[in-house]
Amino acid sequence: MIKRLFLLLLFVCLPFTVAFTEEKEPQSGKSIGDWFRQAAEDASGWASQAWEDTSDWASQAWEDSAGWVSDTATGAWNWAKGTANDAWNWTVNTANSALGWTVRTANGAWNGIAGFFNPPSTEGAPSIVVEPEFPEGTLKMYLGYPVVKTGLDNGYHNALEIGKNDPHFGLSIGKFYVSGFTGVTSQDGEHFIFLKTVGDDVELHFELTQDIDMLGGDTSVTINRDIGGYDRQFGVSPTDFGRGTLIVQFTDYQNNTSDPQIYTDYLSAKVSGTADTVISLNEEGDYEVALDYEIKKDSRILGTAATTASYTNYRIHFTFSVRNGNCMVFPFDLVTGEELKNTALAPNGFKLDLAYSRYLAVNVKLSTLTEGAAGMVEDIRFNRPARDGEEYKQEGIYTITVQNEYTGQETKKTIYVGSDQKLIDYVMQGYSLEQIIQEMNR
Repeated sequence: MIKRLFLLLLFVCLPFTVAFTEEKEPQSGKSIGDWFRQAAEDASGWASQAWEDTSDWASQAWEDSAGWVSDTATGAWNWAKGTANDAWNWTVNTANSALGWTVRTANGAWNGIAGFFNPPSTEGAPSIVVEPEFPEGTLKMYLGYPVVKTGLDNGYHNALEIGKNDPHFGLSIGKFYVSGFTGVTSQDGEHFIFLKTVGDDVELHFELTQDIDMLGGDTSVTINRDIGGYDRQFGVSPTDFGRGTLIVQFTDYQNNTSDPQIYTDYLSAKVSGTADTVISLNEEGDYEVALDYEIKKDSRILGTAATTASYTNYRIHFTFSVRNGNCMVFPFDLVTGEELKNTALAPNGFKLDLAYSRYLAVNVKLSTLTEGAAGMVEDIRFNRPARDGEEYKQEGIYTITVQNEYTGQETKKTIYVGSDQKLIDYVMQGYSLEQIIQEMNR
């Protein structure tokens, strides 16, 4: 291709060269033919040199072009390869991200659907309060009184049925019990009478058998804080009842009823042990007790995470009594102050100490002996109930009778006030009034 280009250029330029040479004067000694030949040779040499230069240039240009093309092709390949790799990596990463998002979205959607129909579990692990241990031999009796459903915010007054769908159905939060007594009796199987003697420490306890934060092990059922609770029966005004309120009212032997003692937040105190929840019962009398509390039941609304709550009031109510288990009174000599035993002599009289036994039947009979048609006979001067601290100075034979209607026991004492030596001897020997009369009529 290069050679053809050179011949074409030579063919075009040759006529001009000849014409140019014709205008020149021939050098001396040379003919025009020689000159022409010389010009032809010069032209041929120039053409050959031009050819060689052009060929070298063309070869170098080819080599340069080939290198450039090779480098360009290699660069283009590397760029294309890198671009392809980047595109592949982007595609893979995008696909993985899309897959992850899809999986997460699917899982979330599934969990949402599953949660729609299957509410989360409310099963918990209850923590139960442990009752204290008592010294060996301490008597303890449970009071199994039933719970009553009262409705809501009505002063714990009504008595409603606890149905199968009620959160309290088949559930007991605990039981009351009394400890530290000597004996117990009941006339009807419901009202218990606890008998105490010297040294007894009678107490009322409540044994909590449920975790108040998950009744029955269900975290959706709890003892609620009744911030506006009141009790109509005891006349307790609206107040913060807390989580369960215990009310205790005492009536003494004179039928004097005291103001109710109110122990708010009783069940919380029982759990935490931050307050004394034991009620002392060392006074003889009648006790009326009520435990008022409110239960909250959380319910899940289908298709949402929201919950709704229902509230219901309940009450445990009962009565019992505490009495002296002894069947004793204590006569004391008015002069010496000594306690008088049975068949004792008190020349100057005596007085009775009932030892705060308010519910014993204590009777004092004064008898004297008089001469009758058939001999000595009893003349009853009085026969009446005794009063605590009453003094007896009139001469005669005193028969003190003590009866405990709760134990069925009876105790009698005979004391002589006077100076008749014969009567003193009979009394000191332990003779009863009937025996004394028999002896004197022999």
